[in-house]
Amino acid sequence: MMSIDDIEGLDEITRKEIEELQKVTRKSESDKQFSLAQRKLAEIFYKHGLLDEAVRVSKLIEPQDNREHYKKAQYNIAAVYEEQDKTKEALKIWSEIEADSSEIYSRAQYNIGSIKNDLGEFKEAKKAWGKVKKNGSPEAYARAQYNLASRLVKEGQEDNAIQAWRNIEKKDALEIYALAQFNLGVSLNIKDSTYEALETWEKIEAKDSLEAFNRAQYNICTVSLENTQYQDINRAENALKKIVNGYQYEKRCLEKICRLLKTSSTDIGKYLLLLFIHTTEIIEILKVDFSHRVTDNKPVERKLAHYTGTDTTNKLLDIEKGKEQPSSFRLNTINNVNDPSEGKLLLNYLKGIKEGLSYNSQFDEDLHAFISCFTFNHDSLNQFRLYGKQDNKEASGISLVFNQKFFQKHDSTAGLSYVAFEDSLQKINVTSIQGSTGEKAVERINKQPVMRCVYLDPTSDYIHLAQRNRLTFFREFNNETVQVKSGQISKAEYEWERYQNFIDKKTEDFRSVFIDLQSDYRTITEKVIEIEKKNASLSGKIEVLLNEILLPLKYLIKHSAFQEEQECRMVYMTSLDDKKVKMEFGRFLYVEYEPKVKAHLDKIYIAPAATQYQPYLAKLLCDTNVKIELSNNPYRQT
Repeated sequence: MMSIDDIEGLDEITRKEIEELQKVTRKSESDKQFSLAQRKLAEIFYKHGLLDEAVRVSKLIEPQDNREHYKKAQYNIAAVYEEQDKTKEALKIWSEIEADSSEIYSRAQYNIGSIKNDLGEFKEAKKAWGKVKKNGSPEAYARAQYNLASRLVKEGQEDNAIQAWRNIEKKDALEIYALAQFNLGVSLNIKDSTYEALETWEKIEAKDSLEAFNRAQYNICTVSLENTQYQDINRAENALKKIVNGYQYEKRCLEKICRLLKTSSTDIGKYLLLLFIHTTEIIEILKVDFSHRVTDNKPVERKLAHYTGTDTTNKLLDIEKGKEQPSSFRLNTINNVNDPSEGKLLLNYLKGIKEGLSYNSQFDEDLHAFISCFTFNHDSLNQFRLYGKQDNKEASGISLVFNQKFFQKHDSTAGLSYVAFEDSLQKINVTSIQGSTGEKAVERINKQPVMRCVYLDPTSDYIHLAQRNRLTFFREFNNETVQVKSGQISKAEYEWERYQNFIDKKTEDFRSVFIDLQSDYRTITEKVIEIEKKNASLSGKIEVLLNEILLPLKYLIKHSAFQEEQECRMVYMTSLDDKKVKMEFGRFLYVEYEPKVKAHLDKIYIAPAATQYQPYLAKLLCDTNVKIELSNNPYRQT
C-alpha cells in the first residue's frame, strides 16, 4: 500500500479523505462498503496520476462484494490499461463484461470498437459498435453510430452511413448529434440532394456544437456559390457572417469574391472562386493524414521526425534554472532556409516562366512566414549531415520523432489556420501562458497542420511529392513476410508497393488540380490587364486578392534540387507586429508552438557523431516511454 506521505500535490481535505477510506476494511465494514471505499480511492489515485495504485485498489474489489461495484472497477482497470498502452489487457477485460450490465457493457463495446478500428481490424470494430445499445448508454450509442457511419463512408456504403447518422437523436448526445447532422448533409450533397443538405446544415445550432455549426456555415457558403442550380450569393454571405472564430483565411477571400460576383461588370469573380476552390483542394491533398492506411497494418505516415542539435534538444526537454518549464518548440523565419527560390517558384510556375529565373531575396513585413521542417525518414544520414550540427560537426545532431498528437488533426474544423491576417490576430491560434511567479504572459500558436512539400523542376513538368523512402519499410518490417495468392512475400515490399500506389494517386490528384490552378491564374491575369485599362483601382484590389488566395501554397512548392529532403512543413504566416513573433536581435526571429515536445515524442535517434549524449538523453526521458536509438547509418568521424 502506498503511503499517503508519498503522494504530492494533495490538499488537506483530500489527505484526510484518503486516510478515512484506507481505514475501511472487510472486518470493520460490510463487503459493499469496502468495495465502495476502494472505488473512491481509485478515483483519487487516478486523478493524481497514480495509475498503478488506482489499479491495485480496484483489484481488491471482488464479485461477491457488490456486483455493480465489481463491474465498474473492472471497466476502470481496463481504461487505465488502455491509457498505459496495455491494449491486449484492456480488450480482455472489456470483452468479459457481461451484457446484463447494460450501461457498462455498452461503454465497453464502444471502447472495444475504437481500439479495433485503430488497429485496422474494421470488421471487428463494426461488430463491437453494433452491440452498443441506446438503452444502455445513449451517449456511447451515439458515438458508436457516428464512428460506424464514418467507417461505412470509407467503405463506399453511403446509404448505410446515412442511416447510421439518422439513428442518432438530439437527446442522445447534443454535440455528436450536431456533428452527425453535418456529415449527413455532406453525404446528401454528394448524392445530389443539395436542397436537403442545405436544410440539414441550417438546422445545426452553435450551442449544440460550435465545431459542427462553423463547418455547416462554411459548407452552406461554398455550396451556395459553387452549385449553379442553387447559387445564392446572399445566402453565402450570411453564412460567412455567422462563423465564429474560424475559417479566417476562407472568410477573407470569399467575402471579397462575393462582392465581385455581385457588383463587378466582368466574370472575373467566377475565376477567382475557381482559383480559391482549387487552392483549398490542393491544401487538402497535401495535408498529412496520420490515420491513413494502405493495408490493414498501422497507419503508414503516423510519425514525423524533426532534425535538430543536441543543445536545442536539451532545451526542449530539460527545465533550465530559473524557468518553470522547458523551452517551447519554435517555427523560425523563412529567411533562414537554404533554398533561394522559396516563395517564388509557385508564381513563376503559374506564369509559365521556365528560363532565366531570378531568386533575389524579397522581404514582406505585412505577412511573414515562419516554418518548421519535418520528414517521414526518421534515421537519414543525409539529414543528420545537413541539420543539427553541433560545433559545425557533421552528423552530430538528434532526430526527434513525434507522434500525431503533436500536430493538428487532418480533419481540423477551424478551416485553414496557418494564415493569420491582421484583422484576425486577436481571435485565433493564440494560447497565453502565465507563470506562477507572475512573469509576462507568453503567447504561442496552437496546434497546426503539416503539409507535404511539392518538388517542381522549373524547366520541365516534373512533380514529386514528399514521401517515405523504400528503406524505411525494410527497417520497419525486417524479415517479416505476408501471405498473398502467389505465396509468401516480403512484408516490406508488400507495404512499399501499396504505399507507392497511394503516393502515385495523390501525385496525380495534385497534378490535375495544379493544372486547373494554372489555367485559373492565367485567365485571371489576362482579365486583370483588360480591367486595368478601365479601372486601375479595381485591378489593384483583384491582384491583392489573387495573391491572398495563393498564400497557403506559397511555401509548400520547392525546387526539385532539394527533393532528397522529402520535407513536410508546418507553416504559420502572420504580421511582424503580431505579439506572438519573438526576436533575438541579429540571431533569431520566431514564433513559439504550444504543444510540449516531451509529451509528444515517440522516439529519438542519435546521430553517429553524437553517441556520447545517449546517457544524458536517457536521464532526461527516464519518466517517459520514449525510445532512444543510435542511428543505423555508418559514418566515419573526422
